[in-house]
Amino acid sequence: MDSVISVLVLYADYSVRASYYDDWIEAFIESRFFNTVSINICDSDIKRKLYHALPDMDAVVLLHSTNADQLFYLEPIVPILENCKAKVFSFVGNEVNLPGAPIEPKRKILSQLNPDYIATQLLQEAGDYLWGDIAPVVSVPHALNPKSFFKTTLLKERPLDLGVRSFRYPPHLGDDDRNRLMDYFQVISDSRGLRVDIGEERLDRQGWAAFLNSTRGTLATEAGSWYLSRSDQFIDDIQNYVRSQNRRGIVLSAENSRLRRIAHKLPWWVRQLILKALRGGPIRYESTLTSELSFDEIYEKFFKSRERAPVYTKCISSRHFDAMGTGTGMILFKGRYNDILVPDLHYFALEHDFSNIDEILARFEDPGQLQDITEASLEHALGHHTYTHRVETIASILNE
Repeated sequence: MDSVISVLVLYADYSVRASYYDDWIEAFIESRFFNTVSINICDSDIKRKLYHALPDMDAVVLLHSTNADQLFYLEPIVPILENCKAKVFSFVGNEVNLPGAPIEPKRKILSQLNPDYIATQLLQEAGDYLWGDIAPVVSVPHALNPKSFFKTTLLKERPLDLGVRSFRYPPHLGDDDRNRLMDYFQVISDSRGLRVDIGEERLDRQGWAAFLNSTRGTLATEAGSWYLSRSDQFIDDIQNYVRSQNRRGIVLSAENSRLRRIAHKLPWWVRQLILKALRGGPIRYESTLTSELSFDEIYEKFFKSRERAPVYTKCISSRHFDAMGTGTGMILFKGRYNDILVPDLHYFALEHDFSNIDEILARFEDPGQLQDITEASLEHALGHHTYTHRVETIASILNE
């Protein structure tokens, strides 16, 4: 490894927080390969801070939060970054076609930014498909932060058999694997004698780690959608259909940047109260309208005859690594998981049609087999897939 790299790490700190946002910042700050300065691009004096910091930097890293579900914090500073002499390495957040956070504007702003590298959470083939015409792409999936996610409670002492805290996928993704998995276990839990706690409550990093340590296992799928595209036209078609189905009141667009900017400054619980009120009042919000439609309705109309992306477009997420770190068993739909997880070695591999559910539950309820899988997955993560490993990889890339 060459000399220590002076790096400016940019992130967006607003009311929406994901634990991995903090994990990445801390990984750069703690890395022996980097001398890190971190700046929140939401700061009102961000331009002054950039002009002050950039001359001393070898590299600039833009973390996922700078572009995951909004671009209005990033857009004003792109002219500064595109002309800087430092190497620019940009992650991309939410690599799916979403109303309010579509792919096309992300492609446009990345083209303007002209980074030296784009880091995808997806497999290399999917990252190349989505961003490869803009800049060289490197696959850098999430990882384990062992300082935050570690085992505090023995499996036999945990009160829950299966615990989940995860948002349900909206129908416009054309994918209901996550929802089907959660719904299935809600239905069978009583007849199978399982102590199950499945909900959508948002937890901070400490709370999420504590929750994982309260359950012997968790349920999850790969993140993302099979219907990934460089174009957002099909999402526009869905949104137009949603508007046409609204028979009352006014519909607020999910792409209204002024409203989104205001909402971003509100605490999470306030935002949730507002969204709840908009579901039943004369003023409706576009995204909540979409969520109210049935998956089958949207799938039949927009996805059934649509071809999937030409590459594998699902990926491992930070939550898989969080479970591994806390020694929590994972019952997952069988998938690639960035070719990091091996089925039935690192997780209990459930078929998508639930045809092997009896076998999976028998193995999961065997203390010895559960112990073997949780130990194997933890050893695998600690040995090869921590944020320290990821940041070292980035240092090697920037030193090329």
